[in-house]
Amino acid sequence: MPRRRLSPNSRGKSATVVENALFTYIDSTEYDSLINPGNLPHALRRGGIFICLGGEGDVIINENKYHLSRNTMCVAFPGTIIQAFDTEEGFESYTLAIDIDFLRELNIPSANSIHISMRENPCVVLTDEELQSIMEICKMMHRKDSRTQHPYHQQINVLTLTLLCFELAGIYLRDIPVKRQPCTRQDMIFRRFMTLLATDITTSREVKYYADKLCISPKYLTIVTRQMSSRSASDWITRSAILNAKAKLATTNLTVQQISDQLNFPNPSFFGQYFLRHTGMTPKEYRRSKM
Repeated sequence: MPRRRLSPNSRGKSATVVENALFTYIDSTEYDSLINPGNLPHALRRGGIFICLGGEGDVIINENKYHLSRNTMCVAFPGTIIQAFDTEEGFESYTLAIDIDFLRELNIPSANSIHISMRENPCVVLTDEELQSIMEICKMMHRKDSRTQHPYHQQINVLTLTLLCFELAGIYLRDIPVKRQPCTRQDMIFRRFMTLLATDITTSREVKYYADKLCISPKYLTIVTRQMSSRSASDWITRSAILNAKAKLATTNLTVQQISDQLNFPNPSFFGQYFLRHTGMTPKEYRRSKM
């Protein structure tokens, strides 16, 4: 079947993502902006679980590629880098953003080793029984969370999240990870470059900086990125820098001066010219367009 890049279909009602909530359901309309905006590498602000309910796909998590099929569950922590997500027609999934570090607070044997195992093996295959159990718990979490006027709303949320975390811990004690897909040297160079874009774009916008980090020449880095994506390294750097700037302009109250400083531009004037050249708008015009 033909593959395409898309937002996974999810079941249930949409929910507005609240950064300090213990858990938040994520639907398909929110997925692109939260996980992988603009098809660029993205470091997750929150952790969570992602379950493939049907169909097949592939995902690159922290530079490693994993194949997704029915009953595959991926666990992510804050800072996890998603580089690509490709699915076939008919792909279905369920996504829940949760405070995954909550797991470390559980009073269970081997909590630290389970935590490490989740980080090293983010994708596992669930049995039908495990999938049913997790989905039942998640549905209960949604029902209980909807009772916002309940005097013990937050306490109940803590308990239901605890129940889910115990279920996840039990699955990882069984530990049947999804194998990482093999990759060529060019694949690995490209994935590491994309990881650097997600973490170092505020440090430099020079191809040489990233090539030096990868211990290769700027020319070879550009050759690899064109082979892997039909885009030059410079194009990827620009796309990432502009996306970062747009996010700060649209979602924060930072001044243009502050954003210019955070993105390591020499001055606001240079930042404004760079942004205008690549978007056709000044930073202030872009911000006004998003109000």
